[in-house]
Parts: sequence; structure tokens; C-alpha cells
Amino acid sequence: MTTTYTYEPTNLQRDQHGIVNQVQFTITASNGTDSVTVNSITGLPAPKGTAIDYDKLSKADVIAWIKKLVGTQSEALADSELAAHIENKQIVLSNGTPWGN
Repeated sequence: MTTTYTYEPTNLQRDQHGIVNQVQFTITASNGTDSVTVNSITGLPAPKGTAIDYDKLSKADVIAWIKKLVGTQSEALADSELAAHIENKQIVLSNGTPWGN
């Protein structure tokens, strides 16, 4: 199955000039049947050239930053969490005693 990833910025930390220097986000990995959501955080390097004004930032801008900086690592972590979730689903638990009634 193909895994899809959904990024959701949840908080932006900015300095006194409005320059965003840290992003908190979630990444959700879904294979169409199962999904997991992982919380994460990443620092941002100082912008090269002119920065986008804080009040003009779009969600798409921030998601692009996340993907560029840590997308591969975040997706790998989400993949391992999804695999663990699927594996744990396959564990069958039973109740009772070995001596019967």
C-alpha cells in the first residue's frame, strides 16, 4: 500500500522581528486503512534574503519549510510508527486460565 503524509503546523515561534525560528507540527501517515500521527518540532535557519512577513505567512509556506528541512526524517519516523501500530494490531490477546472452569 502507498503511504500518504499530511503535515499540520501547530505552532510557530518567532523573534521580536517576526522571524519564525521554530515550527511545531504533526505528521500523519496513512496507508488507507491505518494511520498514525506523530508530533514533532524543528528549528529553522535564518532566512536568506528577504523574509516573509509573519502576518503574510501561509500554511503552505510553513509546510514547504518543514518538508525541505526534515520531511524525509519525519516521514521515516511516521513510517516506523505506522508499522509498529499495524504489528500491534495483529497481536491476539486471550483471557482465561489453563485449568479451565
